[in-house]
Amino acid sequence: MTVYVGGKPIQCLLDSGCERSVISRSVVPNVRLTCSRYSLTVANKANLPILGDTTLHFEVDGNQYEANVSVSPAIDDFLLGSDWLEANGVKWDFTTGTLHFGNCVIHAYRRTLGKVCRRIMVSEDYIVPACHEANVPVKMLDKDIPHPTDNWVIETKQLSSRVMTVRTLIDGKQKRLVAQVCNYSDEPYELKADYYLARRP
Repeated sequence: MTVYVGGKPIQCLLDSGCERSVISRSVVPNVRLTCSRYSLTVANKANLPILGDTTLHFEVDGNQYEANVSVSPAIDDFLLGSDWLEANGVKWDFTTGTLHFGNCVIHAYRRTLGKVCRRIMVSEDYIVPACHEANVPVKMLDKDIPHPTDNWVIETKQLSSRVMTVRTLIDGKQKRLVAQVCNYSDEPYELKADYYLARRP
């Protein structure tokens, strides 16, 4: 369903099988976070990195709602789990695909899943010196999915105005993964462990 966060429309996923509501850091980049008491895992039992928790205010069909959510750099979406569905007395008719809560009647659509993507995360805190290129240690979040045996590429991504990942060719047989990061600025650039750096299809 479509919700509005700060007046901006975003797509929201509903998942009755998820016990905790989660949102991407990219959706709420400037929201202040509190320390999280939750430890979350994804479907393959890999740990989901959590930066903290926040109370998110959003709008559905002109009605105001809030949800206490965990914030992760490793997802792209806003996901409302069973904690929010139960707290708001949501009645979900799976036959018709409609949800009833408060004054809202929403028609939900099944999400079509594409190819599985492996998320490339920074594996440890790392500082790229000013005017330098560095090999930053990285890991795949979906660690229980076998690594590809053929060569593959980490694509270029702009991290800030003068910092970017370089297109990096990875040998599928190597165990230690690194991504090349160029810092063209005059200041060191810090990358924290579990920072979402790129994705590998």
